[in-house]
Amino acid sequence: MKQNNVIKLFAVLTVCFFCMAAVSAQTVFTIDSAVKAAFENNINIERSALTLQGLERAKKHAWNSMSPSVSIGAGLQRINDKASQGLSYDYSAYGQASIGINFSPALLAAIKTADLQYESGELAFDEAVRSIELAVRQAFYGLLYEQAYIEQHERSLETARQQYEQNYRQYKAGRISEIDVLSAQVNYEQRKPVLESARVSYMNDMDTFKILLGIDVREDIVLDGSLDNLLSLEDISINSSQVNPPSVTLLEKQLETAESTLSATKLYSYGPTFTLSWGYQPFATDRDNFKEWNDVGSLSIGVSLPIDSWFPWSPAADNIASAKDTVTDLQLQLENEKQVVGNNITSYLRQIKQSRSSIESCQANVELAQKSYELALEAYNRGARDLLSLQDASDKLFEAEVSLLSEAYNLGVAILNLENSAGIPFGTLTAQ
Repeated sequence: MKQNNVIKLFAVLTVCFFCMAAVSAQTVFTIDSAVKAAFENNINIERSALTLQGLERAKKHAWNSMSPSVSIGAGLQRINDKASQGLSYDYSAYGQASIGINFSPALLAAIKTADLQYESGELAFDEAVRSIELAVRQAFYGLLYEQAYIEQHERSLETARQQYEQNYRQYKAGRISEIDVLSAQVNYEQRKPVLESARVSYMNDMDTFKILLGIDVREDIVLDGSLDNLLSLEDISINSSQVNPPSVTLLEKQLETAESTLSATKLYSYGPTFTLSWGYQPFATDRDNFKEWNDVGSLSIGVSLPIDSWFPWSPAADNIASAKDTVTDLQLQLENEKQVVGNNITSYLRQIKQSRSSIESCQANVELAQKSYELALEAYNRGARDLLSLQDASDKLFEAEVSLLSEAYNLGVAILNLENSAGIPFGTLTAQ
């Protein structure tokens, strides 16, 4: 007997150990720590960083077209018929070393363009990071909503189960008819697949969330957060000093870069190119057993000016026209983006106002539905109401609670979209 007790105790301790290990293995994420994890592990952010590194390298080496060209060489030559060429030697040897530099005024514009392209790359990287943060925060809110939705379904299912079991006992006692029992059982069974579907959707969305964070989908994580704080938010407003739309800033920098590219293209097409080269070339023959070496190298300075670029059908003219088109297109994009951003900010403010109003109505509906359900349950227990009325009251309570959760989620997403469009740091408006 004692041995059996020891075995049971050991089994209980083993189970407790594994339960504690499972709990400790869970990783808890707040919305801010989830964003931090995405910054560290998200693949798209890593790719954007790689692109930025390339632009930084191009910026540092933008001057390399003026880098001198240097070469060295040597050779030995044998004359096939020295008499026919009037030469007095059979072999000749030579060495060669040269250095040359080309310079165009367009290089200065190219260096400036490379700087601007890097600055545009920094803005594009910041916007990519911001888009990931937006996706993480929206997904976090979505998962909190799904968790609460599942909890509501579980409570509703438990209520339906209790009603079914109560009706079954009353039927056995001869107080109600069999049809009431069957109706309660159908209501109970119908709720199960809905709950299971919600659980499957949650697990799929959780896996997508883990990929967004750059962690293994097999890792067990827990979300630390709630939508309740969104239910008590005061009025949301922003002033013009807070608005700094990233999309507008990026287009402005891209337009500046395109204008610099246009200037560089014109200078390359119409501007002069200066060349400076120097060559050292010692030369000797076997006439004096290669004892006398003479330098036949030279120093040259030159300038060239392209003429064909002035022809309107030339490739250079086409390149300039394309560069102008790019500038014009970005000007149009910038003008349109300013209008779009202004419209989006106004639209999101309207959505926020509408959601806050809906939340107040939903909260009142939940209170009324809760009271209605309690009265219906009390009346049903006294036999004053039928089962259908009780189920109807239960369904309305469930719908009211879900509607409140849905509006809280909609409010959170609208605030995130407003912060994103206006260029406000995420979490600023919910912290007011």
